Amino acid sequence: MAAAVAHAGTMTENLAAPHRDGLPGSILAPTKRRGVPAWVLVVSVLAAFALGWAGASYANPSVGSPAVTASATESATPEPVVDDQDDSGFVRVASRDLDDFSDDLDDLDTTLDENGFWRLLSNAVELNFNVSQLLQHEAPASVEEDWAAEMEQVQDDVDAIEAGIAASSDAKVRAAVADARDTLQRLRGVVARVD
Repeated sequence: MAAAVAHAGTMTENLAAPHRDGLPGSILAPTKRRGVPAWVLVVSVLAAFALGWAGASYANPSVGSPAVTASATESATPEPVVDDQDDSGFVRVASRDLDDFSDDLDDLDTTLDENGFWRLLSNAVELNFNVSQLLQHEAPASVEEDWAAEMEQVQDDVDAIEAGIAASSDAKVRAAVADARDTLQRLRGVVARVD
């Protein structure tokens, strides 16, 4: 019996990781956890930003793009613009999305107060999503130019927020958030002017 035990090897004293000396450990034994490298997280966040901007660009194609030129060639004679349509739908959805944008700016302030760097990245993703939603709204002719100008500014504001996060500078992020709030107020003013 002693020879059989000697042949099988001795068991380790650690019951959480039972294995025979010289043989591989048990699959039940705890292994060292491997964390996700920081570069993987950063690349994932940057990919999310890129997808958000790609979606916003797709929703609002630029002049000269195939989507714009195709729709322009479909109709040889442009239809007259009638300004007696009900613009309450634009007011309703734009106001809702501006409220969401404001809430996300508040969340960003809270994250800064709590020193939550990784949450800042998710806040920035949410802001990009809000911008892509706002870009999808077709403003009425009476405010179209002002809406477009302020939407360009809000995109610049979000870019500045992301630059502040990338630089790990609370001061830059807070300054960019303040600018975004000013732009948000101007956008609300544009929506309020819709008849």
